[in-house]
Amino acid sequence: MIKIGDFSKLAHVTVKALHHYGELGLLQPAHIDRYNGYRYYTLKQLPRLNRILALKDLGFSLDQVAQLIDENLSTAELRGMLRMKQLELAEKVESEQARLAQVEMRLRQLEREHTALGAEIAIKGIGPQIVLSARAVAASEEAITPARQSLQKLLLGYLERARIKPSGPWFALLDDLPYAESDLEIEMAVPFKPRASQRAGDWEGSPITLRELAAVDRMATVIHEGEYADITQAYTDLYAWTQLNAFKIAGPCREVYLPETGISTEEDLQIHTGLVEVQCPVERAKIPVSIYTSARDRKENVMQPKFINKPAMTVVGMAYLGKNAQGGEFNQEISAMWGKFMARGSEIKNITGDCNYGACFSQGEGIAEDQFEYVSCYEVTDASNFPDSMVVRQIPAYKYAVFTHKGKAQNLGETYKYIYETWLPQADVELHPDKFDMELYDRRFNPDSDASEFDILVAVK
Repeated sequence: MIKIGDFSKLAHVTVKALHHYGELGLLQPAHIDRYNGYRYYTLKQLPRLNRILALKDLGFSLDQVAQLIDENLSTAELRGMLRMKQLELAEKVESEQARLAQVEMRLRQLEREHTALGAEIAIKGIGPQIVLSARAVAASEEAITPARQSLQKLLLGYLERARIKPSGPWFALLDDLPYAESDLEIEMAVPFKPRASQRAGDWEGSPITLRELAAVDRMATVIHEGEYADITQAYTDLYAWTQLNAFKIAGPCREVYLPETGISTEEDLQIHTGLVEVQCPVERAKIPVSIYTSARDRKENVMQPKFINKPAMTVVGMAYLGKNAQGGEFNQEISAMWGKFMARGSEIKNITGDCNYGACFSQGEGIAEDQFEYVSCYEVTDASNFPDSMVVRQIPAYKYAVFTHKGKAQNLGETYKYIYETWLPQADVELHPDKFDMELYDRRFNPDSDASEFDILVAVK
């Protein structure tokens, strides 16, 4: 699963736009974490997003895009529409050239939809570097390349005055921040070997900074060859590789521009041509202590859930309906609701089994796109007569991946984070479209004990 900020960078759309697409039903998150409000997407959603963006680039309104996307247009049909738009744009004035380039990029992305990832990802160590860097703010995505070239020219001027030369390729430093449409902060850097007499203070008060970049033991790298507009594919390949190999991004990435001469000292850096090496520091994704199933798992850092098929259920209980707002009070409210529910549990008739459930519905009647319904409940054989202020819910038959949370419930968010961010992207399973999960509390559960256990059941296909 991919956080919304990372997904926005892969697709080059804003977090705000992804929220808006979700509200319109165009592209809903694959999962919304009810503990912190984080939205998660999958790489398999990129083709649908590319179709939405392609139609939007053609000038269709989002309402029209919704209609067209539901008609399940084929890739060939979309390709034909994009080519027609190319002809139209080519006849317009120079101000429309930027739109033409965007359409061409979307066309290439559509043609890659069903192509297997073929990029070769390499892990290597990067030694420490001393660099001069400069920052600027680009007004839009189209202004990024000119802004980087301007920063390079600025840095070259200072290098010449200091009588020093670059010792390696130029590169951009990319902070791990959500992508934005405007006011894009960018940073260019150039490595050099300072003379013994040079100090960081030599550039104090200037627009450039001397930085000492620490060594990176594990840098995942991929080479992008071709037009810079297509570099998002390199990030997509790299991100897919990290998920399949149990890694996660562990810091700012770099785009290293590799000229044919090896080191560019001229004021002619052309970012949109030649080779670009995308570098991202990575680290192993670890299983939290709250979900280890055995001492062996702790040693080998592996964990596989068990899978069960559970028949449909009728449950009766108390419901919480709320928003996934980070920093909200839903955890406290759910905890308080559990207290009230357990005090009134004896009022429920026809209970079957010796456990209770915390059922989480992410969609359904009365549940908005940014909400979830959490129901503290018992399974019953007959719900025709249920207590006041309680609700009846039907849970369909599902196949579940079952995880056991160990320890106190205060670490539950850590367990859910592992399930959706680490295990699911690496597993050969997909979430069920209903996006349903529930907690099962039986005799193993003791809220005041570190030895407490309960199960988390995640509905899968």
